Amino acid sequence: MPIVFVRVDDRLIHGQVVQAWLPQLNVDEVVIPCTKKNKGTFNQGLLRLSLPYEYDLSFMEVEKIASYAATSSKRLFLLMSSLEELSEVITNGVSVRSINIGGLHFKDNAQKFADHVFLDAQDKKLLKLARDLGIEIETRAVPNGPSLSISEVFDEP
Repeated sequence: MPIVFVRVDDRLIHGQVVQAWLPQLNVDEVVIPCTKKNKGTFNQGLLRLSLPYEYDLSFMEVEKIASYAATSSKRLFLLMSSLEELSEVITNGVSVRSINIGGLHFKDNAQKFADHVFLDAQDKKLLKLARDLGIEIETRAVPNGPSLSISEVFDEP
């Protein structure tokens, strides 16, 4: 499967993605899943403008991502804004080996895990499910930045 990177970041396309991750990863296309929950919540035109022209951008129904990735000749960067979206992607057959959490910013009832990552009880539950599937999980803002394993979350009561 040509998915070379999976990132969860509530900002979606922004400076860290454009300036640091995309050149480092040598990808061809950014794929943003359209779930029942997020459908129509982001401005596709604005996101397209935020991405340099040499990268393709697709907004794809979650149910179609696995088959698209299996047949695409492009190197894909799968980008989601929440762990719920990630869970839906995995549930729909997309094989994920590792996850980078770039930013999940403050929300009610969330605890700070890292400078740019706040997790609530549902987030922790979803991360545990991913871990139990054998998926590696780390948080790192940029490729050359420090990587922090999210495993500490699982040690909490």
